[in-house]
Amino acid sequence: MSHILAGRLDDLPSDIRHHLGAFRHKVFVQRLHWEIPGVSHDATSEWDEFDGGSTVHLVALSADEEVCGCARLMPTTGRYLLRDVFPELTGPGSLISSPSIWELSRFAASGLADPRTGLNSGMSLLPYAMALARSFDAKRLIGVVSRPVARLYRRFGLDLRDIGARTAPSTVDIVACSIDVEAATFHKLRCDPVTLLDSITRFGQLSSPHTGLSFDSRRTDAGAHSPYTNGDEPLTASGSETMRAQATIRTTGV
Repeated sequence: MSHILAGRLDDLPSDIRHHLGAFRHKVFVQRLHWEIPGVSHDATSEWDEFDGGSTVHLVALSADEEVCGCARLMPTTGRYLLRDVFPELTGPGSLISSPSIWELSRFAASGLADPRTGLNSGMSLLPYAMALARSFDAKRLIGVVSRPVARLYRRFGLDLRDIGARTAPSTVDIVACSIDVEAATFHKLRCDPVTLLDSITRFGQLSSPHTGLSFDSRRTDAGAHSPYTNGDEPLTASGSETMRAQATIRTTGV
């Protein structure tokens, strides 16, 4: 059985942080050949300047407790990738700053069962990320993806909207896009956001930066059987960052 964990970087268990960094390096540096400042191909982990602070990390663990997926969520009220690394992908004056809009990045998954079908899918972690963002009062997720990945999102059943500048260079194979995380989106995906959220084991006091409200842990079947618990209860809820235009992201968003 897989487990989904979530928390800010400092709140995740040290072994999870270690394996998450190694997984990200394997996927984004070794496999996708991203050129990330300060991270060499021979390094053992991949982190950047956006990983700390209020950023929330999702980690998927396989049945044998190996990291098999990751994603991170950042509020757009602070620094985030689209604004600070890829501003050329949006039009002048169109950069977003709203407590109801969060950015999804570093998304990758393999060997994780689709919550709808039980079959393994590279998109299986996405509904969990959407449900967690929704618990922070997010209405929309934004992100930067390659055009092939944008097509994968749409095939998954998402109404992916381009939010990028019409004047972006034609050589750029990455685009800025958004996904609504309203109830209608989950209905279309045949997923219940409450059930998804309840199956996430949360570390630390995860709260919306805007409201300050924290989300208490709730015992669920997934949480009850997770090896990462506190006593008898699950722990509480809580590019190249300059890889730039010339890079092609083959399987995930940034």
